[in-house]
Amino acid sequence: MFPEAPKFRPLFEGARKEVGDLCLKIDVVLDKLRMDFVAYENKHKESFEELQEGVEDLTENFDRLDSRVASVSETAAEIGDQLKFMMYFNETSGYVGEEPSLFFDDDRVAEAAAVAQKLRAIAEDSISGVHGVPAHTALNGNGGLEVAAKNLQAYCNELENRLLGKFDAASQKGDLWTMRNCAIILNQFNKGGSVMQRYIASRPMFMDLEVMSKDAHAILGTEEGIAQVDDLMNSLASVYKEIAACVESLFKSYLEDYAEFELTSLNQLHKAKVQTLLLSWKLKYQKTLELKSCPLADISQSRRNSILHPFSPVSPQRRNSAMHSYAPISVSVVEEFVEWNEEAVTRCKLLTLKEPPGILATNMKAIFTCLLDQVSQYVTEGLERAIEALKEAAALRERFMFNSNTNRKVVSAMAVAAEAASSAGESSFRAFMAAIQSATTNMTMLQRFFNASVSQSLLAQEGAHAACCDAIASAIADAENAALRGLQGSLDTVLAEVERLLAAEQKATDYKLLDESLTPEPTTACSSVITFVTRMAEVTNGALDGLNREAFLIQLGYGLYKSLIQNWKRFAFNPSGGLRLKRDVSEYAAFARRFMTPAVDEKFVLFGILIELRDDYKKAKVANILSSMNT
Repeated sequence: MFPEAPKFRPLFEGARKEVGDLCLKIDVVLDKLRMDFVAYENKHKESFEELQEGVEDLTENFDRLDSRVASVSETAAEIGDQLKFMMYFNETSGYVGEEPSLFFDDDRVAEAAAVAQKLRAIAEDSISGVHGVPAHTALNGNGGLEVAAKNLQAYCNELENRLLGKFDAASQKGDLWTMRNCAIILNQFNKGGSVMQRYIASRPMFMDLEVMSKDAHAILGTEEGIAQVDDLMNSLASVYKEIAACVESLFKSYLEDYAEFELTSLNQLHKAKVQTLLLSWKLKYQKTLELKSCPLADISQSRRNSILHPFSPVSPQRRNSAMHSYAPISVSVVEEFVEWNEEAVTRCKLLTLKEPPGILATNMKAIFTCLLDQVSQYVTEGLERAIEALKEAAALRERFMFNSNTNRKVVSAMAVAAEAASSAGESSFRAFMAAIQSATTNMTMLQRFFNASVSQSLLAQEGAHAACCDAIASAIADAENAALRGLQGSLDTVLAEVERLLAAEQKATDYKLLDESLTPEPTTACSSVITFVTRMAEVTNGALDGLNREAFLIQLGYGLYKSLIQNWKRFAFNPSGGLRLKRDVSEYAAFARRFMTPAVDEKFVLFGILIELRDDYKKAKVANILSSMNT
């Protein structure tokens, strides 16, 4: 129908070859530009990090300087005040100047007592010439501090008597708060000896002479003589037994509600610790946002957001979720929980020592259940936070996802944002693996504590031990369910990044080499995928163990195998391209042999053997092999 068509065939073939060559050159130029851009970004990032470290060091130095200046200023002011006070007490008559209000203010008695004691010591040391203070140091024309020492001693005596009177009045009223405050201040005078003596003397057992006489008569014997040693010991034992019984009755009402008080205390400690952690995480997150908001001279605002903070613009919901990513599961926190519970268990055993075994078991069960609830909540919520970080990374990845059909200009424009999403995905993967490792350690710690400190005491009450074991199993099941969901999200994250690397770096010319005499090297996509998956496998090996690790790596290996088969089906091959595919398969098989299970290794080995056994790859009919593969 078109007799002239053969004349134009050479022209079209030449044009097609030139277009192919131009495409290859363009790919080379784009690769070079991309590499240059990545190098430029890395250099910029290093410069920014160095600048950030410098600013942090400078800020820290300024803080130290400011703290030092404030300390010196405060010390100077304190010395000045003490010199003024010393001059006041060293005057024999008619002090010239304003009288210090400190020594006449009832609200500052504690401070006045401390200052007076310190000044008195200095004055006495000055007189005796000890502690490096020269004798007869003159503050005025009096020649020394003898007057100051005398006046300060008189003031201290007057203040001590005034506080003792206040203590006595508070003691009669039963005002424990005032008694406590007076006792704290009086402890500065002869180490509190006067207040202790005053308090003991005011007790009825030392004031009632008749009671004291009866006790002495009961212990020492009759009026005619001293009792025998055996009688004396029996009398003492009777008295001590009676006292132990004036003591048990005093605390009996409190011990009845002991477990309630203990549980309230443990819950308050737990709540305060969690609030402190949340505040710390919030401050860390805000600091991160501030650092990422610092201007970079050569990068536009929109590009900076895409590089440094892929969540921009940040909604309140996403901000909260991102903040939670800074809240990892900590082993030290659970160690603190267990330490508090261990102290509570020790108190429980001591305070219920004389109670029936069933009471001890009941209290021990309640105390351990409190710890179990705290640890279970902390671990499960920590895993959920790590899962949310995986979901955030997945949502970010969806925004910048592209495949082999995406226009190259669009791919180039999305490259930076896609790499930022990739970095977020890898970070969330690492964070979840760290969370699952900490969760495992914490639950193991909890079981060991139960077996070592709690288990034996529960056997006295029927069903208590079994109930605690069931509760532990339930807590572990909750953590395992969260872990399984997170592992699935982690697997999706790794495989999605594999597909992104294959789509971004596997070129049409990878398996259609122009120079068929060259020894085939692994493709860039192959090297990138193996490097990435190796990092993820190493993280997995550190976080999981036993059957859990084996099951995860099997799923990862099968997913990698399927993604590779689907990727290769998109390409056409020439004979040299078939050899290069064989080289890629060998590289993947070597990776699987190193990290994966035998079942995964076998799939890659069989695929390599299948290519080698068939002659199709020599005739550039590799597609026939790939189309027959069952993924």
